[in-house]
Amino acid sequence: MIHSVSLQIPTFPYHDVALRFAPCCTYSNPLASLRRSSPLKMWTRAHREKDPVSRGAFGSQNLPQKITGLSAAMTTPVVSDDLKSVQASSDGIGITDFLEGKTYFVTGATGLLAKVFVEKIMRMSPNFGKIYLLIRAEDDEIAIKRFISEIIECEAFQHHRQKFGDQYKKFMLSKLIPVAGDIMEPNLGIKDAEMMNRIIEEVDVIVHSAADTDFDGRYDAILRMNVVGTHQMLELAKNCKKLHVFMHVSTAFVNGTTNGLFPEELQESRQAMLSMLDVDAEIKLAVDLTATLPESKVSQKMREVGLARAQTYGFKNCYELSKAMGEMVIHRSRGQLPVVIVRPSVVESTYQEPFPGWIEGNKVLEPVIISYGKGQLPGLVGNPEVVLDIVRVHFVPVRLDMKSRTLNRLFLFSFLSFVFLQIPLDLLVNAMVAVMAKHGKSTNPGVPTYNITSSAVNPLIVFNLFKSFHTHFTSAPLVHANGTSIPVEEMKFVDSIDKLQFLVEEGMLRNSSNTSESSSRKNKRIIEGITRIARVYEPYLFNRVRFDNRNTEKLIQEMSVRERLDYPMDVRRVDWEHYITNIHIPGVRKHVMKKPMKMT
Repeated sequence: MIHSVSLQIPTFPYHDVALRFAPCCTYSNPLASLRRSSPLKMWTRAHREKDPVSRGAFGSQNLPQKITGLSAAMTTPVVSDDLKSVQASSDGIGITDFLEGKTYFVTGATGLLAKVFVEKIMRMSPNFGKIYLLIRAEDDEIAIKRFISEIIECEAFQHHRQKFGDQYKKFMLSKLIPVAGDIMEPNLGIKDAEMMNRIIEEVDVIVHSAADTDFDGRYDAILRMNVVGTHQMLELAKNCKKLHVFMHVSTAFVNGTTNGLFPEELQESRQAMLSMLDVDAEIKLAVDLTATLPESKVSQKMREVGLARAQTYGFKNCYELSKAMGEMVIHRSRGQLPVVIVRPSVVESTYQEPFPGWIEGNKVLEPVIISYGKGQLPGLVGNPEVVLDIVRVHFVPVRLDMKSRTLNRLFLFSFLSFVFLQIPLDLLVNAMVAVMAKHGKSTNPGVPTYNITSSAVNPLIVFNLFKSFHTHFTSAPLVHANGTSIPVEEMKFVDSIDKLQFLVEEGMLRNSSNTSESSSRKNKRIIEGITRIARVYEPYLFNRVRFDNRNTEKLIQEMSVRERLDYPMDVRRVDWEHYITNIHIPGVRKHVMKKPMKMT
């Protein structure tokens, strides 16, 4: 069902001021020929100064297969006959030859995905040129500090640290170039004209992985990052003199509320819906609203508008909508650029490289795992037979009291656990490298798109996921401060938010003896927060979608035996029980908890 929304758009002078590349560079203004309604003409300097957040064509493919009920089909791989036998090509894609001597420009450089991508390139192609890393920073000094603390000192680069010893830092600084900037600012926030000209002259490959991934975020902020930012990256790419390929990291969840098998090319029904979506009008709406609303009301109103606009066009939240709009901008504005789109679902810890179980941050499944292991998560809302598809890249920040007991906060993340269709991070990176090499040498004028997902070929259902949780924490429990083991029970599944609230309240009473008025008010605020955000995720609870990945499967067919060994990306080979129990959860305990409780 498509929900209509009526918004009062204030009459406000339309500012024809583009966020264009600053004239510090030697090349001509790349936006001079853009039509008046370009997304980049929507964000005025006055708006950016007022708003603190601002600072800080699809092909058709008919795949009618549906997932209509709970049956054996829910746990059976969906694979076409021509892909059941995946034979290696004797010639291969030519990954090694393509990577030789290449120079890269990577956005989202301090993020999990970018770090593993950079580490892989450095390890497998020692003769690469340079890697320019766009780091959000106001100046070079701040960028270098972030580069050292978040990249050079990152444990993901331990192979290179061991290889170069005392020369490690010097080597990293000679090959990785931190670039101070901000994708949401004019000229990508790059103030150094010489640096910009070097990028234009030298870069062979652009990997655009930066994104605002807040499901419940401000509509204006998420449009600036995921839509306007993507457009600005395209304009930079058009000026790069030796660019082989522009890789855009999107998300599998551009399917919106579609159920069934979601192909890499959108079905006609989704095309028809998106044909009514005017990207420029959406940006103008956000600009006008933020310009006229009282500052105290802007944040909440922008969240409400984002959800309403997403539901209008058949999306669960404004993050999904913004990523779909980002893809639309690419198809509309790329010109003759060699562009490829990869769509991961939810990315979790590494399977093998740079070492098993590496992960950063307490983001998607990690809070659920930690809460469950501490005996604080007795249940969640959803169908235990729903298929998962995990590949951890995108995450959902939660605004709850971090000082309170984690029980309440972590219940929220249970909403995500059924829809995050899963793939280990290093398999995603390997697929990206293979896609990049294949299309970096191609003259195909189209925009190849790859779903980097697992649900169609190696499905994981919620029940089995939590069975693995239970297996791990039963055999290796966390312990209380007094040294006693923390018992865990099998996960309970409920079918409504009301029942979830009851479980939360019951857990509060069971785990706290504080009945003071201040404690009651605090618990009430937490429950209200959980309910508010839970409603944002409600469409996910029983969502039945699988992501078709036949382009990825065909790519595996084209790889040589050597390439498959060097860049393993076949998710069929992942043993989910082993991965969750013996790799992912131990990785969470080591890298996320930092000081994991002793095992008995």
